[in-house]
Amino acid sequence: MEDAFAFIDELKKGDAPDTPFFMWLSFAEPHSPYQVPEPYFDLFPPEELPALDTGAADLAAKGPRYQRLRECWEEVLGGAVDERIPRVRSNYHGMLRLLDDQLKRLMKGLQERKLDRDTLVIYLSDHGDFVGEYGLIRKGADLPEVLTNIPMIWKGPGIVPQGKRPHGFVNIVDVLPTICDLLEIPAPEGCQGKRR
Repeated sequence: MEDAFAFIDELKKGDAPDTPFFMWLSFAEPHSPYQVPEPYFDLFPPEELPALDTGAADLAAKGPRYQRLRECWEEVLGGAVDERIPRVRSNYHGMLRLLDDQLKRLMKGLQERKLDRDTLVIYLSDHGDFVGEYGLIRKGADLPEVLTNIPMIWKGPGIVPQGKRPHGFVNIVDVLPTICDLLEIPAPEGCQGKRR
């Protein structure tokens, strides 16, 4: 986060402090290898997490691709998938909280620099994770909701709060042309997607 603020501060102290800027701030988490530092490691004890909706017993109904993915993890982890899932879930939730805290730092930093009202901030992920559902971890077979139901939050000038919309269908390929539309600039030549 320090590099992001250094970039903004350097840009804003130059000859044209009102020049618009674009910054892509990417976080690797939550991602394998599912490691998270303290205090996040112990923030969500495995035994206190809510029960999963599905388990390995549900794989038969999902078909051979799901079953093969489980077999792959059994091979990689020496048959210890079920034993690993509670800690994986705990660490995954810790990584989500770490990410939430970093986003909070970003928004506070923009506010301190008086950039929060005229900066477009887009928060999204590229995919979800099984995190134990169907007895699986990471990503893989098909496109179940646990892998495709991702966060996408837009905040900034011209964005009217819509509240939570848990079942919207959006394609990430549409993000760039939508940004261009908001900024009233043409989308780059050959840009895929469409404005929303």
